[in-house]
Amino acid sequence: MNISPVLRGLVVTTALALAATACSTKAPGGDASGGAVKTGQGVTDGTITLGVLSDLSNVFGPLGQTLVQGNELYFKQRNASGGICGRQVKLEIRDHAYNVQTSVSQFSELEPKALGFVQLLGSPIVSALAPKIASTRAVTLPATWSTDWLSKDGLVIVGSAYPVDMINGIQYLLDEKKIKKGDTLGHVYFEGDYGTNALKGSQYAAEKLGLKIKPVQVVPSATDLTAQFNELRSGGDPQAILVSAGPRQTASIAGLAAGSGLKTPILANGPGFDPALLATPVGKTLADNLYVATSYEPFSGGSKQAQTIATQYGTAYPNGKPTNMVNYGYATAEVMGQALDQACKEGDLTRDGLAKAMRSLNKVETGVMPALDLSDAAKFPSTSSYINRVDLKAKGGLVVAKEPFTSDLTASFTG
Repeated sequence: MNISPVLRGLVVTTALALAATACSTKAPGGDASGGAVKTGQGVTDGTITLGVLSDLSNVFGPLGQTLVQGNELYFKQRNASGGICGRQVKLEIRDHAYNVQTSVSQFSELEPKALGFVQLLGSPIVSALAPKIASTRAVTLPATWSTDWLSKDGLVIVGSAYPVDMINGIQYLLDEKKIKKGDTLGHVYFEGDYGTNALKGSQYAAEKLGLKIKPVQVVPSATDLTAQFNELRSGGDPQAILVSAGPRQTASIAGLAAGSGLKTPILANGPGFDPALLATPVGKTLADNLYVATSYEPFSGGSKQAQTIATQYGTAYPNGKPTNMVNYGYATAEVMGQALDQACKEGDLTRDGLAKAMRSLNKVETGVMPALDLSDAAKFPSTSSYINRVDLKAKGGLVVAKEPFTSDLTASFTG
């Protein structure tokens, strides 16, 4: 696997400035009054420092690497055009390797010198750090989409929720006649704020649509799911399999299904797919049967912004292996960038100023996600999902099967 130089090692500091700019230079969206801007932690006359805590080497390693690269692409572009509020944006990147204790130590190290965090990957990591984020008021964009994070001080979710993506995905399978009323759907899931939360969505959809759900829990370290697959099949084969786990679990389920002659659709949440799977023996099975529900457009999406990002990615990372998380990383950086612009206009680049600016954004256009309304911390900013299918020839491995849509069921789903 090729990793960009900025990701090497457990502790990496990256200055994204292409050229230093004087602190008097005003970037687009700078302080409209031309007056002094109030600053706090992570902000100097010349820089704005943001933290990134990601998994670059464990359960979600390949996805985390490309998520960081998406963050980098956006801020490289902003820095090259003058920065934000006359300052260059600097990312401090750490690899917690999906280890909670490591992430706690890294947060303690980074928090005093960062204005906020543009990425915090992993549900158990977010759960452990949520109290510290609330007490320090460091605005944080978690790369996890659980309804558990709504109304939590400091946490700003970008996209739709795990259960909403699952509801929309099941609705798609039903609309496309890949399943029918009365069918049983197996659901393989991680315990906790990711899988258990997604399971709420599948169970809700099943209740409303006349389906049955057979849940089977797995742990992140499990790579051979033979026992779980046999449990899914006990009492009769499922007519579809849902996966709210990691790429390794998706691969194991797909391989076992193929080996048993079970040709059934597989629907995964976004974190359950990695294009590296397509180079394994299960690649053909995934191409035939896998669908992925996400709140963001895949890397090979047809929108103008997706194509622009793909071009920029190819230039910045000529040996990179893009995943669907590149676009999400770019989009979350865009959200943070727009919030910083607004905070600058208001003359307040403190943590409280950034938090206020973030919640003032009620129609954020990223180009690779539906418009986002961040004004209500108790609601997800989007309830729409892309339904993607595997394409062995597409960069990133996914293409859009259905443009973002919202099932009627999401209006009554409360989580």
